[in-house]
Amino acid sequence: MNVKQRWRSVLLLSCGLVLGAGCDSTPEPPPLVLDAGTDAGADAGVDAGPDAGSEPDAGSEPEPDAGNSTCADDGPVGDAGVPDGATLLTPSDEVHTITWPPGGGVPLHFAFVAQGCRHYDLTVEPGSLGYSMVLRDAAGTRLDSADQYSDSTSYPPSPRHWSGLKHGAVHTFYLLPLNSQPRVPFQFRLVDRGPDDHGDLLLRATPWTPSEQPFTGSSEHWGERDLLSFETTVDHVYALGCALPNPSWELRFLNAQEKTQGAAYDVNNQETEGEARIKSLGGTYFASIQANAFPGPSPYTCVLNDLGREDHGSTPEAATPVPAGTASVQGKIEVPGDRDVFALAVQPGHHYRVSFTLTGQSQGRLQDAAPGGPFGTHPASGGIPTSTSFKASQATHYVEMTGTPALEAKYVTGNYTLQVEDQGLDDHGDTLDTATPIPDGPQTLSFRIASTVDHDVYTLQAIAGRRYQLDCPWKVSGAKHRPEVLFRDETGAVQTFTLEERDDVRWQAVFTAPQSATYALEFGAGFITSPGTVLGDMVCRFEALDP
Repeated sequence: MNVKQRWRSVLLLSCGLVLGAGCDSTPEPPPLVLDAGTDAGADAGVDAGPDAGSEPDAGSEPEPDAGNSTCADDGPVGDAGVPDGATLLTPSDEVHTITWPPGGGVPLHFAFVAQGCRHYDLTVEPGSLGYSMVLRDAAGTRLDSADQYSDSTSYPPSPRHWSGLKHGAVHTFYLLPLNSQPRVPFQFRLVDRGPDDHGDLLLRATPWTPSEQPFTGSSEHWGERDLLSFETTVDHVYALGCALPNPSWELRFLNAQEKTQGAAYDVNNQETEGEARIKSLGGTYFASIQANAFPGPSPYTCVLNDLGREDHGSTPEAATPVPAGTASVQGKIEVPGDRDVFALAVQPGHHYRVSFTLTGQSQGRLQDAAPGGPFGTHPASGGIPTSTSFKASQATHYVEMTGTPALEAKYVTGNYTLQVEDQGLDDHGDTLDTATPIPDGPQTLSFRIASTVDHDVYTLQAIAGRRYQLDCPWKVSGAKHRPEVLFRDETGAVQTFTLEERDDVRWQAVFTAPQSATYALEFGAGFITSPGTVLGDMVCRFEALDP
C-alpha cells in the first residue's frame, strides 16, 4: 500500500485527533534528574545554547531510507533501546506535568517509539513559558532543536512538528527551561497527529531531482510542512511552483542551517497558486511546502524546476561585457533581489546616459560605478530611478540593474531592455582646475549641458566692486528651462548674485566681485530640471558692466 492510499484509509481517524481532546487528567510522572556530569551536562552546554538551531550534526548522514515516499509503518513496535534515565512516553493527548529541578538548569529526558509515516507534535499547554529542546534518533543524531521563547502564559510557544521518523526506532528529546526561575508547573503533550506522507525534518526530507515532473503530497493538518531535499548548481535559478488546496500557505527554500533563502506566501489569503525562487550558492537545499490544511488532509501538486544559470553576473568581476557602440542589451530579473551587472566599454571624457524599459514587474532601479567605486544613481533620486548618467573616467564603467518585485504570491520574471546613449565628449572642464578661462572684454560663452551630471566651469579675473553680467536665452521644451548657475570663489564657496527674468525670451544673472581675485562661473542642470532633461547647447553673453 503506498503512502497516498494509506493516509486516505485513516482520514477519519486523523481528523479526530485534535489537540486537547478528551484530556480529563494530568498524571504527573516522577521528576527525572540525570547526572549533570554526564549526558545532561553535555547537552545543556552545547545543544541548549543560544546557537542551538535545527542544523544536523556535523558529518552525520540520514538513514538510507530517510525521506522515501513509502514507509514501513506496520509490524511490531517495542521499547528496546530506551536510554537509562529517560521517561518513556506513548504519543497521545495525555498532558504531562514537569516540576523543574531547582534553578531549572538540568534537562529532563524523554523517549518515545516512533511509527513510520506518522506525524508527532510536541505542544506546550497555556500557562507554560519558553523552553529549549533537542530531538535525537536512536543513533544520537540530532534531528531537531530549538529555543522556544514565550513571555506570556496566555500564548505558549508554537508546536514542534516531527514526521518522517524511522519506524520502530526509539527517539529521545530533552526539555530545559529558558528562564533560571521557571514557572511551575510546565505542561506539555506529545501527540500522534496521524499519517504524514513526507517528513518535516531536514534529515527526513524526501529526496528530489529538480525537473518538470510534478511532486504530489498532502497537508495533513495546520502548521505541518513537507520537505524536499535537492542538490543544486552554483548560480542556477530554482523555482518551486505549487497548486494548493486552500489559501493561507507558505513556500520556502531553506539551506542546511534551516535559514530561509527564498519564500512566497498568500499575502491576501485568497490565492491557491504560488511560486518561490532562489539563486543557488551550491550544495543541498530544501523546499518547504506548508499548505495549512483545515480542517482535514488536502492534496497539493508542486513542480521544483531548475531554470538554468542566471543570465548576468551580480558583481563587477562577473559582469557581462557590453562592447563600445552597443545601443541596447536585454536581461531578466529572475529572483527577488537579483542584481545584473554590465561592464560597458566607454570612452574616457564622454558623457553617457543609461535607461531601461521593464515588463512583468512594476519597478526597477539603475545604478552605476567607476571601477573600484561604489554603485549609486546619478543624479541622486528620492524615488526609484529609471535612468542614471555618468562621465566616463576610464575605459570601463559598470551599470547595475535590479528589480523591485511586488509582494505577490507567484513570482513573475521581470524582462528589461537597457538603452545606452553616448552623449559625446565633455566640452568644458567641470572643476576649477580644468575650467575654461574667460578673456577680458565682452565674450560669447558656448557650452553644452549633456546630462544632469554635467557641469561646465569657466574662470574670470574679477576686480573688487565691479559688476559682471550673464545674459542667456531660455530653453523651451514644453516649458522654459535654464541651467543652474553658480558663482564661486577660489575655495569653491558659493558667492551671492542676483537673478532676474528680462522677458519671456531671456534671463540675466549679475555678480558683484567682493574683492579682486579669480572666480568661477559654473553651469549645470541641477534639480530644476527633471532627471531625464538634457539642456543641450547653450549660448550666453558675459561682460563687465560699467562702474
